[in-house]
Amino acid sequence: MQTIEKNQRLSLSGFAGPLVLLLITLGVFWKLILPHQYTWMDQPDTVNQILPWYQFQAAEWHQGRFPLWDPYHWGGQSLIGQAQPGAAYPFNWILFLLPLRDGFIRRSSMHWYFVMIHYMGALFCYWLCRDLKRSRTASLLAGAAFGLGGYMGTTDWPQMLNGAVWAPLILLFFLRAMRGHRPLASTALSGTFLGMAFLSGHHQIPMFTALAMAGLWLYYLYAAPLPRLRLAQLSVLFAVFFALVGALQTFPASEYWNLSLRWIGLQNPVSWNQPVPYIVHDRYSLEPISLLGIVIPNIYRDTNPFIGLVVVSLALIGVSIMWREKTVRVFFAVALGGLLFALGSSSVFHGVLYAIVPRLEKARTPAMAILFFHLGVAVLAAYGLDAYRKNPVQANDFSRRLIWAVAGFSGLGFALVLAFLSVRPATGGEYDRLALAAFTWLLLAVLLDAWRRARISSRAATSLAVLLLLFELGHMTGWNYRHREQGYLLPKMFDNMDIAQFLKQKKEPARAEIDGQEITFNFGDWQGVEQINGYAGVTTNVLRASYADSARKLLGVKFYVGRKPNRNDQREVYQGKSGLKVFENPGVFPRVWTVHEIMGVRNPEEGLVKLDDSSLDFHRQTFLVGTPPNLESCDGSDDVRLVDRTTNYLRIEVDMRCRGMAAVGDTFFPGWQASIDGRLAPIYEVYGFLRGVAVDSGRHQIEMHYRPKSVYLGATLTALGLSGAFLLCLFGKRLEEPVSR
Repeated sequence: MQTIEKNQRLSLSGFAGPLVLLLITLGVFWKLILPHQYTWMDQPDTVNQILPWYQFQAAEWHQGRFPLWDPYHWGGQSLIGQAQPGAAYPFNWILFLLPLRDGFIRRSSMHWYFVMIHYMGALFCYWLCRDLKRSRTASLLAGAAFGLGGYMGTTDWPQMLNGAVWAPLILLFFLRAMRGHRPLASTALSGTFLGMAFLSGHHQIPMFTALAMAGLWLYYLYAAPLPRLRLAQLSVLFAVFFALVGALQTFPASEYWNLSLRWIGLQNPVSWNQPVPYIVHDRYSLEPISLLGIVIPNIYRDTNPFIGLVVVSLALIGVSIMWREKTVRVFFAVALGGLLFALGSSSVFHGVLYAIVPRLEKARTPAMAILFFHLGVAVLAAYGLDAYRKNPVQANDFSRRLIWAVAGFSGLGFALVLAFLSVRPATGGEYDRLALAAFTWLLLAVLLDAWRRARISSRAATSLAVLLLLFELGHMTGWNYRHREQGYLLPKMFDNMDIAQFLKQKKEPARAEIDGQEITFNFGDWQGVEQINGYAGVTTNVLRASYADSARKLLGVKFYVGRKPNRNDQREVYQGKSGLKVFENPGVFPRVWTVHEIMGVRNPEEGLVKLDDSSLDFHRQTFLVGTPPNLESCDGSDDVRLVDRTTNYLRIEVDMRCRGMAAVGDTFFPGWQASIDGRLAPIYEVYGFLRGVAVDSGRHQIEMHYRPKSVYLGATLTALGLSGAFLLCLFGKRLEEPVSR
């Protein structure tokens, strides 16, 4: 009976830490979930891209469809191939299935989604520290520091956060494998969680994580006492599971990136085969002056390095006292490596890696590697808190010097505030956070000194350390959340719903060009309207063709939305309540049409010349690269109409006088499959960027499905990887070989 009660207490104690951490997370993000007055979303990238992506996917999921294709931008693009929309990330699917309000994704759903991402990061770091035998309070402190502060606390891009939260679990199971704890299952899980990071959408943090893991594998292969052959086998197993689980995203992304162009902060976009110039990495490196921003709020350019002096001080204590522990040295290396890499062009190490590691140049913001500095110091802070609690004598000399340093920092901070005020009075809150930081440092010095002198108990001191950490993290986390009364971008997303309704009521699907100065966000995805421009990926064939006037007609760009027409031949057909007007373009093509003359061109460049050839009648003629199929000329006109169309599908009915080509004004892209009367038929890239199908005379039904092999193969491999990891965890114990330290 006593054994049962003991097991029940242990089981309940296992839930206590995660529950307390959840309450801490809800408290830190009180602005988002309690008063319903603030939001994290009212900033450019979220409004312009992320919310429209999520809205489109949520609307499709509620229609019972898994959207692989986005028809609303640039003639249609692969949604899953663009990666950043997060279409392959299972945790996003939960968000997309939550109830909508008036057809739109709820603001409260986005807030809870954002908070739960941070809770996942905090929880995973807590589990990592508990697995490293840290106390519950120390693990809570580390979890809060990583998941609620640092990179996680100051980054507002959910697709990047989703890739970052998995880093603690990757390390947790890697270190388990290195300790010989079920090495096969642990290695498989470590690789699986790296694959999950790649499913999140954005490639940058997962690539940095993969680089960090490669460094750790090399270190253990060189220095660990484990058999090197065994470690080499485990490293291969890690790579296999990482590749398998991430395949659902990496396969279609690789296909898309090889056929598209990417804007990287320079005037012209680059293709996947063109390296991102180092000047871009230089621009997005962590500036050396930003090193001060690790402990002083608001000193940074693009990526915020702030984690706070509480964490840094405890991490220094951990390194000083527990350096002999191998795990401490490992996390010191993780933290230092992340910081040196984040410095980018200011560090020779980054330049060497940029030059020799394949594809690393695609991760163009080295400053974001500060995540690993934050993770490293968070774990080291847990060691420091435990060391200070358990070894006050050993900690005494170093802590005395540290206390004086922290107190000196506090005095310097207050002195700087007074000096600044004497030179120029505050016009906003520019001095407030420095004053708060100085006050926090003073409290930290008092706490450490009282603890060192045994004026307070260890239990009280550790609890106060966690509370002081949360107070300090509040200097940055949530600081920029905008009150609904001060909204400047988010409210504008609902300003032109009448224009969207006007465009959607048209019988024939038609595209619109949107004045980007008037409507800055992706109007197409947000409202379900086909838009030719916007913040979206664009395939090379469409972008090259779009410079020709004929291309916009072929794409069916029937309307322009703005205050004034952008062409002389446009006529006004509607005016919205906001004052924006809808102008109609003359002479645009319907969504489907037929031709009976086809020419072959040698290369895409020759096709671009054809697009500008005014002597060609594109209502009768088309061209493609290579040898064209045989078509027939005949009298009379064909009957062709689009009868059904959804995100990944369309159906056309034709009555052909003789053999010809049915053309569709949508982007040609691998993965589209056509059938004529149920029989597979090839799709041709007509006009250099559109889809076409050769059809015999008579009545026929043409269907097109977006069924990319990259997605289906990737999904199969991801399922195989997840299943393999699950089976190894359940039944792989008999395969495990004992591995000594």
